[in-house]
Amino acid sequence: MAPESPAAPKPAPPTVRYRSPPPAPEVSPVRTRPAQAHPPVRRRVSSRRPIPPLIFLVVLAILALGVWFKVLQADQARPRSEAEACPAPPTVTAMDPATIRVRVLNATPTAGLAAQVTAEFVGRGFSVNATDNDRSGREVLGVGELRYGPRGANQAAYVALFAPGITLIRDTRSDDLIDIAIGPEFTTLASPDAVAVAIATPVAPTDTACASGNPSDTVEVEVDPLPTA
Repeated sequence: MAPESPAAPKPAPPTVRYRSPPPAPEVSPVRTRPAQAHPPVRRRVSSRRPIPPLIFLVVLAILALGVWFKVLQADQARPRSEAEACPAPPTVTAMDPATIRVRVLNATPTAGLAAQVTAEFVGRGFSVNATDNDRSGREVLGVGELRYGPRGANQAAYVALFAPGITLIRDTRSDDLIDIAIGPEFTTLASPDAVAVAIATPVAPTDTACASGNPSDTVEVEVDPLPTA
């Protein structure tokens, strides 16, 4: 037998080479700068100054004075305008005194004055409805007050001739009764002859009020009911 040839040597295993990873790049530390403080913001100061309180009060006082002056002017002008709106005095004509109803009221502290004037009216032919003290609560000045309503306007104008200087007052009564409130300056009634002359030469009444003695006022005059004569 032929001699066996030696076995072929086994190939050596391949050599495995490991590559190490490249070194990491060096990172330089980040240098931070400290934050700089912002400079303070300067606000612009207005050059205008607020109005002093004293000036404000002075302005208010001037405005109040102007308003008060206008109100005062309006009050002074009111009587003239309203007086023009009062009814015109009626035309005075001769009338029969017996058809006129009057009520004589004593508006003075003098006792018995109403009875005295009542006797004078009766002597001149008037129909005296009643005699009493004045209970209206009004302050009657001068010769007195002659109070009447719309229905007694003509009669009031005629009766006023017997008491020269008396104040005519038109109120809201619904009848033709005339109230004659005797004042402290009353003396006596005019004579029939003097009344006839006054009718022949008419003169406007010295004082005619719408209702309360002042031409600009309008109030209702209330008197307690009196018994008929």
